[in-house]
Amino acid sequence: MSQKVRIDGVRHDGASVFLGIDRCGNPCWTRNSERIMVWLCDGWRSRFNQCREQRPRFTPVKDNVTGEVIDWAEEPLGGPNVSPLMSDSQARTSCLWMAGIPSAILASTNRIENAEWFAGLKRKKTLGGRIPGFKSRHRGLGFVCWYTPSKGCHNAVFHKTGRKSGVVVITGMNPSRWRKPGDKARWRIIIHVRTSRPIRPYTSIHVDWTHRSLVFVNTPSPLPRSGDGAIGLDRGCVHTLTSSDGTFMDMPKPSKAELKRLKYLQRRMARQDRVNEARGGRTAKFASKRRQRTLTEFNALQGRIVRRRNDWIEKTTTTLARENILIAMEDLDIQAMTRKPKPKPDPAKPGQYLHNGAKAKAGLDRSILSNCWGRISKRLQDKMAANGGRLVIVPAAYTSQTCHKCGYVAKGNRESQAVFHCVECGYRANADVNAAENILSRALAKTGGDTALDVEEPHWRPDEASTPSTSIGSSLGVRSVKGIPRL
Repeated sequence: MSQKVRIDGVRHDGASVFLGIDRCGNPCWTRNSERIMVWLCDGWRSRFNQCREQRPRFTPVKDNVTGEVIDWAEEPLGGPNVSPLMSDSQARTSCLWMAGIPSAILASTNRIENAEWFAGLKRKKTLGGRIPGFKSRHRGLGFVCWYTPSKGCHNAVFHKTGRKSGVVVITGMNPSRWRKPGDKARWRIIIHVRTSRPIRPYTSIHVDWTHRSLVFVNTPSPLPRSGDGAIGLDRGCVHTLTSSDGTFMDMPKPSKAELKRLKYLQRRMARQDRVNEARGGRTAKFASKRRQRTLTEFNALQGRIVRRRNDWIEKTTTTLARENILIAMEDLDIQAMTRKPKPKPDPAKPGQYLHNGAKAKAGLDRSILSNCWGRISKRLQDKMAANGGRLVIVPAAYTSQTCHKCGYVAKGNRESQAVFHCVECGYRANADVNAAENILSRALAKTGGDTALDVEEPHWRPDEASTPSTSIGSSLGVRSVKGIPRL
């Protein structure tokens, strides 16, 4: 959560700020608030790029004679001769113009760079594009400062000055060696902001100096719980979530017109890439204006679909966290479930590979990833922890083959994707609802809230149940399924 406010002005107070050494070797100080803000943005961006240049990338290794790519080598983004990452104190020593930047600003770069890097890699994997690069001065000026009210230098502290106004104070100190003669050591930057509502507790501030705005990054607020129920959730492809009380929750899917338009834009970008290659141009996103316009339209349509999906996730998880004190979910290794099988060489035909079912599995993988199982679990965990509830993760083995009434486990219990019919007691129900009830029973047994109906030690039916393993590592005699941990 965040709160965005408008910056009305900036004022400097205290000692003159040390900006570094000029070309003639003379120290530079300033009391100009505008110049100090640009200096803070430049220092934060430089420290961010120092962390980013350590990230790996793959570069082609070409043959010296033919010029063909023979291998791929891994090297840092900053080049093969980049030096190891320095600490904040070492960066201040090596770059004197960064010596006076507050530690709360420099310390935020490592964590933010790490989050942006992995978010960019995930976006590249799902939407395409290139790996995240460095931050440019021409794309905007800004910095992030941690909220540190209890240390020696109070940074990012908000003070209310009026009904709709306030100030954010950032405090710094010049190095003892580079103090202006006859001047103090400490200085302050006072940012005047216009607020339309009370500022909630926050952890950091993000100053966008290009657009003169400031964002408070708020701490999660507890959700008022309206009920004390307990519910089990089964994640699926047909229904995104199925609760143990028989409720189906489906994530909104893109329409046929949107999917058709996305495929058309993808094909058009591929044709534009081939045209650029034929004309001798590069294949980057910004190779031509037409491709840039196509990419902009594609990103706008894809972003609308993603925002609609994320809105549903937030509203659904909020409703579940408010109405229940305990939520049970199965433990699924989504990464292993959607991993592509490795190709196996064909012994009869050298140089060719056997059919490994990757194309048949691709549709299932897309369905699993489009339902965002991992994001749903993460948001439920955050919101249940915020309001004092509990999210219980239970083993997922045989939840869809176990009868909730009698506890009988058999592969033949699952007649189809939606129909569950126990071959022992004749119990009939929706397969997803039955699995959700089994998940809730295991969670209650795990927390001591109730007794599971013969789920911990199921009765096996040798002729119809899934074949159990007799390995020593399994105490219950069930085999481990890829993507589903052993019970």
